[in-house]
Amino acid sequence: MDLLARDEFIKASPAIQIQGNITHLQRRAWNVLLANAYDELPNKEMHRVSVVELAEKLGFNSRNQEHLKDMLKALTECIVEWNTLGKDRKQVWGVASLLASAEIEKGICTYAFAPHLRLKLYNPRVYAKLNLRLQNRFSDRHALILWELCFDYFDAARDAGETPFIPLEKFRELMGVVDAVYPAFKTLNQCVIKPAVKEINELTNFFVEVEQKRDGRRIGFLKFRISRLKALPAAEPTQESLFSDIEDLPALANVLVQAGVARREAQKIAHQEWKAVDADVSMADYRDFEAYVQEKIGLAKQATGVKNLGGFIIQAIRENYQDPALQAQLAERKHKEQRAMLDALESEMLEKRKALLRQAVRTDPGLLEQASARISARIIRNRLENYTSVAEAYRDGGMVTAELNAILAEEFCAELLAPVFEAYAAEKARILGETV
Repeated sequence: MDLLARDEFIKASPAIQIQGNITHLQRRAWNVLLANAYDELPNKEMHRVSVVELAEKLGFNSRNQEHLKDMLKALTECIVEWNTLGKDRKQVWGVASLLASAEIEKGICTYAFAPHLRLKLYNPRVYAKLNLRLQNRFSDRHALILWELCFDYFDAARDAGETPFIPLEKFRELMGVVDAVYPAFKTLNQCVIKPAVKEINELTNFFVEVEQKRDGRRIGFLKFRISRLKALPAAEPTQESLFSDIEDLPALANVLVQAGVARREAQKIAHQEWKAVDADVSMADYRDFEAYVQEKIGLAKQATGVKNLGGFIIQAIRENYQDPALQAQLAERKHKEQRAMLDALESEMLEKRKALLRQAVRTDPGLLEQASARISARIIRNRLENYTSVAEAYRDGGMVTAELNAILAEEFCAELLAPVFEAYAAEKARILGETV
């Protein structure tokens, strides 16, 4: 293939969600080597690229072969885990060197991927489409890593996407930032997160923003949202696709096409939804059509002896093929997802409640004295006596603060908190309704 002519390539989600302990140049080089080898991955173990092409694609002097050799050597020595966020739930955890081997002779670089890794790199079921030209613009390696991560969750049908909430420790792994470097979140945010987000927003026609979630008193989770800006720049596009034939499909049709269903049939099913199911088939146990389709896709992938996977999926949707074991697994996963959503919702509600109560107390300090007079529990009153004032006890947190907040919420600030509780109840009902 003509490497210089290729600007976009597919990158499997498990390969995006790797530990970030490689340099900016090494990550860019690995992307270029993957793009060069992609079409050959099913049939060849060894791949070739001229040193001149490789250097030009990376934007550095091809005469500096020592630098190139050092980079290739580093890739063979770099051991990484992949699929660390588990986006592809069918993929198992894995570990390998980024390159199994590399050799340069007479201006030609030959290289190979580790067998386990090679099998996951070609035509993966879950992937992102990334731009090789754009990656050279990033000067910050954290920006490139974050860009790949955000685009891994980008939905072209909606022109937007968002990552799940990522535990802070896992985010550090993805960024290649050890705990000893920027140990405080404030420093990590100032030196890693904000510069990376700023560079993405300045260099691309996409906008990325971050949401923080607390784990107790500290920031414990991060979520990133990405959206395409409506006004595209006149300059060269930053994120074109090798797959324009499926990018304009509805999200559900896109899922079906990737599972093996013909484009026209996928569009028809996505448009018809429940009408795609035979009228005499009982659907009493289902409410969410997308979940129903995902169940049938999962069933098809576990079936044996199927020659036409797309046709099997269509028939499974039409006739509601059943697999009790698979359905039990999906129900359990659904329950866990529901529980996680409800826990996150409750945590958000409690944070809003706490913030509004503190605001009310700042506005009217006398509320604390009134609330403290309603404390009936002896253990709470005894703790309160250890402080010089109710305000000091309230600022200190713990049991006294919790009790005062409960009294404030119920007896003094019910009207202030009513919109928060109403919104919480409505969203909780929606989650329970959607995930039943």
